Amino acid sequence: MGTPDCKEISNANLPTDLAAWARPPIPIAASAKTTNAPSLTPGTPARLTLHPSAGVTLAQPAGKVRTPANVHAGLIRVRIPAAGTWRVSASQPLWIDVLSGSTALPSGKFGALAPCTTIHKVVEFDLNPGDHLIQLSGNPGPDVELMVSEKK
Repeated sequence: MGTPDCKEISNANLPTDLAAWARPPIPIAASAKTTNAPSLTPGTPARLTLHPSAGVTLAQPAGKVRTPANVHAGLIRVRIPAAGTWRVSASQPLWIDVLSGSTALPSGKFGALAPCTTIHKVVEFDLNPGDHLIQLSGNPGPDVELMVSEKK
């Protein structure tokens, strides 16, 4: 989220490829299993409801284990239409893994790429077209806003 230098938190000045974040998010209940993970449309912000981590079966172990109080996790799918660098933006300090098939993909640049907004972190992945599974873990509570967008 904001940095100490932020006078206010606002989504008014988001970068062009993250501008859709300012739209009202659609509600999606994330899955606790890979077999029935719901789909997220790229460029559409979503408010995800996650599950207590103990009841979630991840496809692969999380790339980093986070254990805040009230830890939650969940799974969603996204269909990427074109090869490129894609950003997964989140409102919380959770861990984000993207899988192609059963392979966890390496992340690229990450961090607070949109300071002084409601986006806490952005993680970039080089993705090919097709279906990908997004694993969310280590979230401090049941709710997180998330968006997948192409880096322009």
